[in-house]
Amino acid sequence: MDALNYLYLALDEKTSSQIYYNELSVKVTNPAARELFTRLRDEEMAYVEVLQKEIASIEAKPFPLNKIIPRLKA
Repeated sequence: MDALNYLYLALDEKTSSQIYYNELSVKVTNPAARELFTRLRDEEMAYVEVLQKEIASIEAKPFPLNKIIPRLKA
């Protein structure tokens, strides 16, 4: 598995965590707990943004030609 696949796995996990914390912040009635879950959700969102930028950076790089056409030995 390459780095890009690991980044996509991490992105999936962080997105799931963000959804989970958001659902808890909506359901809970305790204001302190709501604030905690909201803060955790926002932290996960920051990680999601970093991962998305890293994925975009890797995907924007051109694929090396030598991996497509290996050098022929004469």
